[in-house]
Amino acid sequence: MGNAGFTYLPASALESLKGIELVARSLVEGALLGLHRSPYHGFSSEFAGDRKYAPGDSIRYLDWKALARSGKYFIKEFEEESNLASYVILDSSGSMAMADPAGHTVKFNYACYLAAAFCYLMYRQHDASGLFVYSDEVTCASEARAGRANLTALLGRLETLVPAGPTRNGGCLKKIAGQMPRRSLAVVFSDFFTVDAEFEAALRLLRFKQCEVILFQVLNEAELEFPYRGRVELRDLESGQRLELEAEPIRASYLKRLGEHNRRLGKLCDSLHFMFETLSTSTPFERALAAYFAKREKLF
Repeated sequence: MGNAGFTYLPASALESLKGIELVARSLVEGALLGLHRSPYHGFSSEFAGDRKYAPGDSIRYLDWKALARSGKYFIKEFEEESNLASYVILDSSGSMAMADPAGHTVKFNYACYLAAAFCYLMYRQHDASGLFVYSDEVTCASEARAGRANLTALLGRLETLVPAGPTRNGGCLKKIAGQMPRRSLAVVFSDFFTVDAEFEAALRLLRFKQCEVILFQVLNEAELEFPYRGRVELRDLESGQRLELEAEPIRASYLKRLGEHNRRLGKLCDSLHFMFETLSTSTPFERALAAYFAKREKLF
């Protein structure tokens, strides 16, 4: 579709996305054509199997080969291909505003690049896509629609976002889950530092609604490695609180707690058959997406 002046979907990114195809593993509902299998049988392009002939069935779909083999009448059935309702869910709280040494909000920008790439992939597959944005409340709830105009609107919305304020992952995700239709796809971008019982309840609600969920944890390289030395001042980007400390003595403890936190979140996602991936902003987002889809292809 060209660059169209969008920061988060430059021409170079479009080229890198050409070889990636997002195909959801879950059965989906819908009537529009797409790349996704519907649980409803019809007479479309993909053969599903035979069933016994019943009075009133059109002979157009008789399986003549089965008749020749068995002398019995069978009707061919086909799987319909249907459109997938897909949603990008983006955490825009203050913790996503963590900057690099040059002062750029790399973390949130990285999440927006990934969100824009998924919106484009959904558009290219003729899937309906929508956008939810939240911090301590849901600030954007865009209904899933298909088409170029919808893609343009979603990209334009991403361009306006500025990360700020506290986060309430659990409450917001629960509200979003309640608005999403059954058997849809949710792609969530957050640092997932706030995970509580309400957050777990939100994921279980999505599982109950038979949604496919992919959680991308976006972290700055400094958050992953804690490279600080000497006496440093750390500032909470959501509350504004400041803390002075000696970096070296707490580095091992910080990394241990981060690892334990992510392992718990990973186990929760595994139990619900959701995917959880940690991404570093030091990895070019096109490369991160390619690696994810290569992994996905092996799994499914």
